This record gives sequence, C-alpha cells and structure tokens, in this order.
Amino acid sequence: MEHQNYILVSHYCERTHIPNTFIEALNEYGLIRFQQVETGIYILDEEIPEIERFDRLYNDLGINLEGLDALNHMLGKLRAMENEMNLLRNRLRLYE
Repeated sequence: MEHQNYILVSHYCERTHIPNTFIEALNEYGLIRFQQVETGIYILDEEIPEIERFDRLYNDLGINLEGLDALNHMLGKLRAMENEMNLLRNRLRLYE
C-alpha cells in the first residue's frame, strides 16, 4: 500500500508566504486538490511542486488564474501527445 504524506495548508502558507486564498483558488479551478479533515485543510506533498510552479507563474509572470488553468490544460495535452508520439516511435522501430 502506498503511503501518502499530507501537509496542513495553513502551515505550508506560513512557511512559504503563499496566501491561503491562492491555494483555495487553485483548488476551485481544479489545478490542485486538497482534503478537508475536521478543522484543517491538507494537501498532498506531491502537489507542492505544482503549487510552487503556479505561484511563480502567477506572481512573476502575472498570469491570472484563468490563464493558469488554460496553460495547465495545454501542457497536459502536450504531455499526452509526447507520450503518444513515443509509443508510435517504438512501434515503428519494430518494423525497421
């Protein structure tokens, strides 16, 4: 069974100076997922790199939440196309 580490959002936001509202907005747009347990909101530790990437895009480049959503969607499609292209290349090598 896989062990997952959860981080309390309020503690994460204190340490990184990322506002709670930004994390909540990312969740509303479906860019990250968090889990509400009793009185606290938790994120998976694997979400941290995504949150940091979105924070840099939002603050450093001025991309709004709608833009982050569109960019994330496009990057997902690009990754899927790359995976398909690699699969097709591997199949083609069988016939060479």
